[in-house]
Amino acid sequence: MTKKITAAPPKAKPAGRQRSIQSIEIGFGLISVLERAEGALALKELALRAGMTASKAHFYLVSFKRVGLVAQDEATGHYALGRYALDLGLSALRRLDLVDISRETMRVLSEQISESVFLSVWGNRGPTIVFKVDGPRRIPMTLQIGYVLPLLRSATGRIFLTHLPSQQTASYLREETLALAPDVRKKLDAERLKQRVAESGLAETESLLNDGFIGLSAPVWNHQHDLAGALTVISPNEGPAANGERQMALLRDAANTLSRALGAPVPSL
Repeated sequence: MTKKITAAPPKAKPAGRQRSIQSIEIGFGLISVLERAEGALALKELALRAGMTASKAHFYLVSFKRVGLVAQDEATGHYALGRYALDLGLSALRRLDLVDISRETMRVLSEQISESVFLSVWGNRGPTIVFKVDGPRRIPMTLQIGYVLPLLRSATGRIFLTHLPSQQTASYLREETLALAPDVRKKLDAERLKQRVAESGLAETESLLNDGFIGLSAPVWNHQHDLAGALTVISPNEGPAANGERQMALLRDAANTLSRALGAPVPSL
């Protein structure tokens, strides 16, 4: 009688640990050093910071040069990040979702000032609210996600009016201006408002869009220092704390935080 041989079951892969190519992980230690360096580095210094021998570092750098991740100065022989590394960074920046990266910053700001905070971007009909964090006070029901704000009568709109190219806002501005009463039109001179926003860095309105409410807005910039959006605080114009210096400072800080997250050259505080 022939004895039946049963094949042993395949060994299960260890849970929680995926297979990887160790040499790639080691090589990217060099990329990490170059990313943090203030300038180009000599081979010996680069290898030292990456914790490997110069000969081993050179082995990796040859491959990184071929694909454009690393560039070598012909005169000094020093190494720096290459063009492809820049392209990768810019591609990642373009994929950043402004709403996603704004959530926590807006939540903290709302808690700090006990007011509602709004994020707006330029849509196909003008400045459009795309995200909001409600504060403890009631706000006008019209200010919901998807609401399109006017350029002249809202703090948010004035940010876009000031910082977007005039040809992008011209038709919206013309339509809004024609709808205003003559006396209101005279008070809301677009060029004067833009100058005021440019000088202060913030836009401010009171009881224009909603009676009894103050709007305060700050620009959010992207990595090319183009306007990415506007961060706005809405609060009742009552009490000594309304629209105070502290609120302005916290709004500026929050807008700068978002700008830095988008790669804008905003100095750290």
